[in-house]
Amino acid sequence: MNATLVRELNLGARVIVEMKDGTQYKGFKAAPKGSPEDPLSLEEIKTKFRDASKLTIPEKNIELLIDKIGILEKLTGIEEIITLTKPGPK
Repeated sequence: MNATLVRELNLGARVIVEMKDGTQYKGFKAAPKGSPEDPLSLEEIKTKFRDASKLTIPEKNIELLIDKIGILEKLTGIEEIITLTKPGPK
């Protein structure tokens, strides 16, 4: 395997995989997933939040947090959100 940094690509990536028989598979991505040029969908954001928070926040609270954050503009305060972010028992 050979890896080369191409500064002109900024955060983009170019991949070339060469098989033993000489066949090449190529790919290019101009911007990483999650960047302004290739943003995450709402479902991808929710999945990322679930994965990142599951080690500290009780699972039942994660879905409640997602729901509350979805209606954040309608809430009169953030106390409930703060309470839901507290770690559960280990």
